[in-house]
Amino acid sequence: MKKRFFLKLLSITSAAMAIVILFILFGSTEKTYGFDKNSSVYEKMNQRKPVSYLVIGDSIGRGSGAEHPAMRWFKILERRFFIENGIRLNGEYIVQSGATAFEGLYKLTSHQENSPVDLIFIVFGENDRKYMNADEFGRIYEALIREAKALHPNAELITITESSLTFENFAKQIAAISSHYQASNIDMRPVFRASGFTAKELTRDLVHPNGKGYQLYSDTIYSKLWNNAGNSKKIALLAPPLYDNSFQGFHEIITPNRQNEFVPQGLFLASNHIGAIVEYDFTGTFVGAKVLRGPAGGIFNVYIDDKFVTSLSTWWPFDKERALYIASGLADGPHKIRIEVSEKNSPYTTKTETLIRISSIITNKTQ
Repeated sequence: MKKRFFLKLLSITSAAMAIVILFILFGSTEKTYGFDKNSSVYEKMNQRKPVSYLVIGDSIGRGSGAEHPAMRWFKILERRFFIENGIRLNGEYIVQSGATAFEGLYKLTSHQENSPVDLIFIVFGENDRKYMNADEFGRIYEALIREAKALHPNAELITITESSLTFENFAKQIAAISSHYQASNIDMRPVFRASGFTAKELTRDLVHPNGKGYQLYSDTIYSKLWNNAGNSKKIALLAPPLYDNSFQGFHEIITPNRQNEFVPQGLFLASNHIGAIVEYDFTGTFVGAKVLRGPAGGIFNVYIDDKFVTSLSTWWPFDKERALYIASGLADGPHKIRIEVSEKNSPYTTKTETLIRISSIITNKTQ
């Protein structure tokens, strides 16, 4: 009887020990994308641990132009890390075709799932030069970097100067701000020039890279990351701002103080009447508008404090809510913005009747 009891006790003890050993061997060493948050991306690479990354960017950031989704630069990068190094890369994407750094900043602050990441790619410039000057771009680009770093303090920042960017003053802003925050800047323009291929051979439309062009993006990023890892690059702390007006968040104003021939349409105020206006009061140093772009999107003129500022198109191939940049560098005080339906139409529209749909204006919070 005692022998039987002893054998049963020994069996239970052995089973319990086996479970503990299995947990030690497998459970405690399992690596997930949120594992070991105190290790930098370069430490994780050298230890062959999984790496999480975030892309904040425009159409090149999202890989537009590739002949197949698998030929986008970040997918090529993921495959190479896994095949050559046994490292899994897991990505999140805050990207939008046609976006500026302003829209990237707005989408980042509105993003619901800001779980910690190891690596952040910032890809802007080509669209920004159409809507703002280099100084305005620099202020918003810096605000984007600071917000990304505040949300992900342990992440390495990789800024990409797009291969199609021809405005040197914009490229200089990217380089200077990257240097100030010790971000790794990758300028793809000299890489394309040194490749031996023409822009036509490397792009879909002389702007968006094709699969061959994105292969160059991936190869250059791969080399830069491993060079940094080999040099044990440290993740920089958030440096003091370069510009005086540091970003403190967005403030949306939904209710206008005056409107004429704009009517409610779902979450938007809409009008197809030429000369129709909607007017808002705001306080801030920069401002944008949240609109619904689509095939029926028209053009509106913008006046700030009764002075004409710009005209913006809301045409897009499909309906999509967008945050459009309007102006920055404004005096830090009260302003009035008036949006007026233009008689002009986008050259891309096929609609006989167009309309403007706006849900709010967006400005920066002030003290």
